[in-house]
Amino acid sequence: MVKLGLFALLGFSWASFTFADSLGVESYRDAQLVKSRSEQAVSVEVPLAKIQRSGRGWEPEKVERLTGNLVTSLYKIDRNALLTDVYQHYYAELTKNNHQILFECQSRSCGSSNAWANNFFDDYLLYGSDQSQSLLVVKTASSLYQILYVNRRGAGDVMVRLDQVAMPNEDMAFVNVMAQHDINDIPRIRRLLTDLPAGQSVIGFVTSQQRDRESAVSVGDRYIEDLISGLGVRLAEKVRFINLADMGRASLGVDRVSFVMARP
Repeated sequence: MVKLGLFALLGFSWASFTFADSLGVESYRDAQLVKSRSEQAVSVEVPLAKIQRSGRGWEPEKVERLTGNLVTSLYKIDRNALLTDVYQHYYAELTKNNHQILFECQSRSCGSSNAWANNFFDDYLLYGSDQSQSLLVVKTASSLYQILYVNRRGAGDVMVRLDQVAMPNEDMAFVNVMAQHDINDIPRIRRLLTDLPAGQSVIGFVTSQQRDRESAVSVGDRYIEDLISGLGVRLAEKVRFINLADMGRASLGVDRVSFVMARP
């Protein structure tokens, strides 16, 4: 699993916490998650230049090919939002802590929006004017690659695509699991949180799996909502839940929540 600055997440509000936030990126206000998926050990092309024609198709002039664990999220933001505000928000999120910018382009310097949407990202919902698009690619100190594409659709909505790719060997061996419970075992989870020392908080890593047509990400989000509801406000304030979906280590199980102590 991805080794990230998870402890930095503790300052975020419950209302703004989404699956993207579980990887350290706070969503733009009122952003609606359209879809999200996760894949393990997949081949990924990280774009490092504008997109151009290549033979009968389209591809970036330069890419870095790697194999890693991929989390892809697509967000829709109200048409009244300023495109520059949306991009600057995500730019600030992705470049904090001196993350390395591998590539950035805006407007026509990125190439064809149609090619990015339909050929590279394979998602027509990203298609918009060439002049209104922005692309940002960064790499964190923990070798997490983050690919951001922002554009405004013809209907006016702002679409945000965020791909995050981590190396398979970047796991969570650094955390010390203090307790692990079935996702539905609310009584034991309540007892664990009640017995915490004064001022101590924990992080709960939630694992899940796909069910019928519901993705593992959606199942995990639903689990977290049920946990918060079952714990009540007082106990919920002591824990930050992180949705690992089906990308957790085998030792974290499935449909379970694993707790680690949060740093003061």
